[in-house]
Amino acid sequence: MENNQEMTNQQENSSLNNTSVDGCKEFTPLERYKTLIAARNFHYDNFNKWLSYFYIAIGTLFIGFCTLKTSNKSSSFELEIIMILILGYIISLLWFLSCKGYYYWNINFIMLVNDCEKKYLKLKNEERVYSVFANKETENKYFSPINGANISTSKVAILFSFIITISWGILLLKEFMKFIDDRCLSIVLHILGVILIPIITLSLSYISRLFLQSKIDHYPDLKLDQTEQD
Repeated sequence: MENNQEMTNQQENSSLNNTSVDGCKEFTPLERYKTLIAARNFHYDNFNKWLSYFYIAIGTLFIGFCTLKTSNKSSSFELEIIMILILGYIISLLWFLSCKGYYYWNINFIMLVNDCEKKYLKLKNEERVYSVFANKETENKYFSPINGANISTSKVAILFSFIITISWGILLLKEFMKFIDDRCLSIVLHILGVILIPIITLSLSYISRLFLQSKIDHYPDLKLDQTEQD
């Protein structure tokens, strides 16, 4: 009786295992495609939520800076002003890094979707969704004030965050320059600062890979070519 029960359990386990394996095999190309689209949209939605945190923080700090700076007792808030400027630079730098990170992952998802359309769905070039254009020249008018143009909004966001970061750095430099009495030296340091702040910001962006880089070493690299056409 016990032997029969054991055999029954083994058969049930075997049946479950087969169902699990079959379940994996039933992951069709269309399901794979839908999963990639869902993952991309999830990443896009989350990034928009994260951006709102940066906007609120940076806006609040800038209002605080302007309030203290225009106060009749601004000289009494020198430390607070410097702290706000330091925080403004750091948060803007993190915003800049977030924009770069989003662009990196967004391109990854777009390339995976394109690859899925090509290899798994076997779609022709003109049948694909994420790698075709209705008309590349339509609305592509850079000089027109009321028409669109082929400009990457993601790259614009990266550039905008970089400019804001640099602006906080320049404001911080200007605040420190108040403590230098020599006018000529102050002018020289201002010029050097304007040149060095973008370099320092980009250097910090490069160094961030040591601490903020996503752990993707264990992921297979398909080595897809972004410009590949067939």
